[in-house]
Amino acid sequence: MIDDSNIRTLVIEGEEKTAIRIGEKEDSLPGHIFQGEKHDSLICKDGTVRDIKYGAIYNEGIERYVYFDKMEICSLEHIASTHRGNALKIIRNLAIALESADKDFLNLETGVFPLYRIFIYEDDGVFLLSPDIGDVLSLIRRPEEKNSEVNALIRRDSEDNYRLIAQMGELLYYAATGALPYISDDVRLYKYQEFPLSSALGLLSESLDEKTLGFINLILHAKRQEMRDIMGNRSPAKALSWFISRSEMLKWNLGERKKEDYAVLEESEEYKSFSQKAYSGAKRNTFFRKKGTMMIVALIVVAFLSAFLYDYVSALLEPPVSAGEDQEGVVMSFYEAQNSLMLDDMLSAVKKTDVPQETEVMTLYVTSRMRMAYEAYNPMVDIDKWIDAGMPDINPGAVIYGVTDIKLERIDEDTIAAHSVWYTPYSKSGDIEDDSTDTENPTYITIYENEVTQVFDFTWNDRGWWNITGAKITEFEEKGEYRVDYIMNEDSPMPQGV
Repeated sequence: MIDDSNIRTLVIEGEEKTAIRIGEKEDSLPGHIFQGEKHDSLICKDGTVRDIKYGAIYNEGIERYVYFDKMEICSLEHIASTHRGNALKIIRNLAIALESADKDFLNLETGVFPLYRIFIYEDDGVFLLSPDIGDVLSLIRRPEEKNSEVNALIRRDSEDNYRLIAQMGELLYYAATGALPYISDDVRLYKYQEFPLSSALGLLSESLDEKTLGFINLILHAKRQEMRDIMGNRSPAKALSWFISRSEMLKWNLGERKKEDYAVLEESEEYKSFSQKAYSGAKRNTFFRKKGTMMIVALIVVAFLSAFLYDYVSALLEPPVSAGEDQEGVVMSFYEAQNSLMLDDMLSAVKKTDVPQETEVMTLYVTSRMRMAYEAYNPMVDIDKWIDAGMPDINPGAVIYGVTDIKLERIDEDTIAAHSVWYTPYSKSGDIEDDSTDTENPTYITIYENEVTQVFDFTWNDRGWWNITGAKITEFEEKGEYRVDYIMNEDSPMPQGV
């Protein structure tokens, strides 16, 4: 708020004028300021609004002033001191003036009307500076002044068209307590919960008319839906009609105060407790606002990892498909899963050891699933059905792979050697790059017959089943190879699929 030291009476061309300081001569101002048509300022007294023109820019010494015809004005600060008894009338006149003003005069870039444009006129009226003078003051105001004259009035969780109504309530609170409700950074950062008006008045040994107290609290604490109901579809200025009509019959029974009287509020234990709570809440909210995104990302990562770990741990704890089988049954289940390319089932009973055929099973599984996805065709030939059918020709691109003729040999109490025949589309175990059909237009595939001995070691776990703790291939001998032609112009007689 512009204080009284910036309001002077100057004698200009023999006449007394009321002048308001707008900086110093050396203050740099944009060239467009005060160019062209002048804007009128406003006076509202007893609910009647009238225009008042300013004379010119006047320099006295190093000071720059804008002057008007002689009038009685003082700083808006006086609504909390010498003019406190007329505060409700002053703020009602302010609302009436703002409601009558056009959009250009209001210049509501922030949604509120800057306090540096408002003065008390005579005893209970208001004088409002024109927007062009307001622009000059805006340029020369210090950041801390703008904070208390504009920023502290903006309740960021309020509806835009409600902010002028909120400003009227905030000024009534200021008149009663000597401080704007949201002047503290901590209060603004923590829920916009002001020091309770009733508590402040109690500490001042005063009380406000109950309806007036309730009216101010309603304005300050209105929820969004209540704000919408109050302002309706009206513009910010026109929405002030709600404030004007409902404040008309209110009583204002607070009298004059000195500025120093309000020190009792900040010195009270109740206010100190309130300030500490606001400080802690603001600090917490600031932390979460600055770190919130990082924390949300971290929580998402934690949730993802937790889900992954849950699935992983669940899979670890889940009984294998061979649970309940003896050692021989576990081996047969292992090879059945290998033939089906079901790697998870194959490894479900394997603990703390490598499985030599894991890579080839995984590779064939991925290859088959890609063919199924892109061609709707499963290339894997069931090994037992193919042998039983006499090893016939197969469809182009089909793959023959599998374990047959499994014979188990007990080595000791916890060891079994499995002797079997493996049919593979490569000449060495795992060496798929040696596929003999790797030609430009293959008409056949070469299948290799291998005699394999794989030794399985077992350990009984305390959950009640056998785990494979060793699966070493001790022999892998190629015994023969077969040329299997592709069926080029007719359907394969062999059923396809795993």
